[in-house]
Amino acid sequence: MSQRKRTVWVMMHYEIMGLPDSPRVDSVQFHVSSSLEKAEEYMRNSRVDTHSWWQVHPHEVDADPFVGEGDQVHYYSHRGTRLTAAPTTRAISAFRRHAARHPERYPPHPPSP
Repeated sequence: MSQRKRTVWVMMHYEIMGLPDSPRVDSVQFHVSSSLEKAEEYMRNSRVDTHSWWQVHPHEVDADPFVGEGDQVHYYSHRGTRLTAAPTTRAISAFRRHAARHPERYPPHPPSP
């Protein structure tokens, strides 16, 4: 008996964190959808910070762990607009603007330990 291949779309959320002078990228697996279209709808209906973006890629359920998943990766802005690459530079600029608007959260010189 053959088993039907099932594909899920894994949604990763990337965000710039840290301090304005030393930002870093953080990511978390955020959601799983049954289709790319449903993943795109989820992103458009989500509210995330401007210094973040999405990455969506397919995975075959219960796939052989020794077989590669392929190179199909899709990037989206924080609003769910499709992009050709991860917008790291734009997100860092947005993070620095966010930090400048909230100096109480991002002091110019962090307290010494």
